[in-house]
Amino acid sequence: MTFGEKLTGLRKREGLSQEALAEQLGVSRQAVSRWEQGAALPDAAKLLPCARLFSVDVEWLLDEEQDGEDRLSAAEFPQGTERPSVHRDRPWYIAGGIVTGAGSLGMVTMGILSAVFPAVVSEAPAGVEWVRVYTGLAGFLKAHGVEWLFALWAAVALAGLWLLAQPPIRRREQTASQFSSWYAAGVAVGLYGVGQTAWYVQLGKLRDLPLLALFLAAAVWCTVRQFWRLGGEPDKTRRRQERIIALLYTVAQGVLLLLTAEAGFGLVALVLHIGVYFICAAAITWRRSGRGKH
Repeated sequence: MTFGEKLTGLRKREGLSQEALAEQLGVSRQAVSRWEQGAALPDAAKLLPCARLFSVDVEWLLDEEQDGEDRLSAAEFPQGTERPSVHRDRPWYIAGGIVTGAGSLGMVTMGILSAVFPAVVSEAPAGVEWVRVYTGLAGFLKAHGVEWLFALWAAVALAGLWLLAQPPIRRREQTASQFSSWYAAGVAVGLYGVGQTAWYVQLGKLRDLPLLALFLAAAVWCTVRQFWRLGGEPDKTRRRQERIIALLYTVAQGVLLLLTAEAGFGLVALVLHIGVYFICAAAITWRRSGRGKH
């Protein structure tokens, strides 16, 4: 097995694209491509970092007489030795767990306080014939004016979930997927903002109209950019599948927008928007990993 074949197998085993490997070794993608094609070999300064990255020895990489199938499998790592990707992912999981735990603890604490000190708040907006009554957690937050604090804890928890989601999302993006998790998140945030501000506008807060327009423009821009990126996928079947997933994702976010604008779900709607986002990201990852192919 040649050096190029070994390098290709090791790179795919770790779920790295040529661009990602080139970035970690400090070379160009074209250099990695030449190595894998057998047109050139890395210089001595790059061989050792390359071997360390994949937890193999330089001699094995260069010796074409040594078989490589066993080392290219997950069983290659000695007992007690972790894959390189595990070391790269650990900081994300630790930070995400701490931040998510802190945000969740803050929300749970406020929930307990709302049970210990119950409050009831009613709202009767001018020009309407209905009265909205808030009880439980919502009543406690409004009565004490700490809605912002609960929203802050929720934002901290969501930031923690974002950190926890980074390892699989980054691995998916390294497989050259045209689907952008950033644009998908922009659609979710934009449409949630549209729904929430539309609800406030219905309550008579017309000063929120410019904010509504801003959220709407952001959501439309992210949607257009997402579909434009998906158009660059060279595989027609994969392009069609990912466009269908992106379309269903946008429709689902739009339905949540209508529900929020009509009923003002608030934090519940935010959780649903985030949930749909992660479902979509998981569906794209599943398709890219090949498990979704028949």
